[in-house]
Amino acid sequence: MMQRMMNVTMRISRSLSTLVSQFLAILLFTFSSASAGEFIISYWCGPPAEEGKYDAQYAEVAECNFTHACFPCSGTSVEQNKAILDACQKHGLKFIPSDGRLLAKQPSDPMFAANLDAVIADYSKHPALGGYFITDEPGPGAFPQLAAVNQYLLKKDPKRLPFINMLPTYVPPGYLGMSYEEYIDKYCREVKPRLLCYDFYALFEGQERDGYFANMELIRTDGLKYDIPMGFIFQTTPHGTYRDPSETDLRWQVNTALAYGTKALFYFTYFTPTDPNANFHNGILDPSGKRTAHYDMAKRINGELKKMIPVLSRLTSTAVYHTAPVPRGGKELPGDAAIQVEGSPQLVLGFFKHEDGSDWAMVVNRDLRKPVDVKLGFKQDVKIVESLSPQTGALSPLEVKDGKAVVQLPAGGIQILKLKP
Repeated sequence: MMQRMMNVTMRISRSLSTLVSQFLAILLFTFSSASAGEFIISYWCGPPAEEGKYDAQYAEVAECNFTHACFPCSGTSVEQNKAILDACQKHGLKFIPSDGRLLAKQPSDPMFAANLDAVIADYSKHPALGGYFITDEPGPGAFPQLAAVNQYLLKKDPKRLPFINMLPTYVPPGYLGMSYEEYIDKYCREVKPRLLCYDFYALFEGQERDGYFANMELIRTDGLKYDIPMGFIFQTTPHGTYRDPSETDLRWQVNTALAYGTKALFYFTYFTPTDPNANFHNGILDPSGKRTAHYDMAKRINGELKKMIPVLSRLTSTAVYHTAPVPRGGKELPGDAAIQVEGSPQLVLGFFKHEDGSDWAMVVNRDLRKPVDVKLGFKQDVKIVESLSPQTGALSPLEVKDGKAVVQLPAGGIQILKLKP
């Protein structure tokens, strides 16, 4: 009798152990899935809203491998936004509409909440809604209203992004009434955005604007300080004194932003705006809606990004360094970094921690004009290095001999590496 009781007890114990293990596995999977961040690939200036064209327009956006469609710069009505949402749902896109009502009322207005409730009621039940565009490049005087609108939207529709884009460092002196550092810090503290997004257009004819990496480092630092993902709007459409970007130019902007940990990338622009003073031309689509060479460039880049989203969305930046000559605002690669560089290639090295605890790195060729073969040295505790393929999203072993490996980087190119002890 005693032996039978012991056998029953042991079977129950084993069953409980199995159930607990299964429960923990399910819990871990659920936690990992829920905590995985979103990665946005989108643009500024969608195609003009035209009755009967939505299906074709957003099929074309999806073909270009975007994940999110943004509002047309020519403006939209509520009905047009709803029609675009339907088209985006059909083609597997999220849509971030613009609606002037979002900033129509001040927080002190008795109709403030009712006004925003009406906007939320119009869009929030649509499965293709990705967020609400609030404003672009606000000054600090707008922060009280933005904070109220942002927090109200997050409270009432917490799954959607209230989208605000911030000014770059080269805003005219005196415009902000404070330093740029204070401007961004104040915005993070008061508005508490879900995404810390900014624009920076660096590509002049024959040269790049100084301060590109300084701005990126500042946004990255405040984003980590306040636990806000970073977003970046980058130059695609030539205008003014800005050059017509090559595919290398586009990749350089995308890859350097990835090395700094960005989680949202926006092309400026998709549809080419018409402004005779700015001389916009040769966007991803031209003013007549025809594809330019930038369409296929963006399609290739976005297709690669989409393959890597399962990894990119789960990485958190831990450090970013540069090899000499270190650009303004950058930090020099220290001697105790997990990766060392032989020779004198111009590189950006971003280091990351994955949600699963693994260590990752991104190595970017900072040189826009020539490819480079880079010899990398790895710390002694790094025994295996794997490279993430942008074509397949799969990892493959990188050949490491005596703690060193050679990677080939085209101009502006990137290698994403998993470092295994």
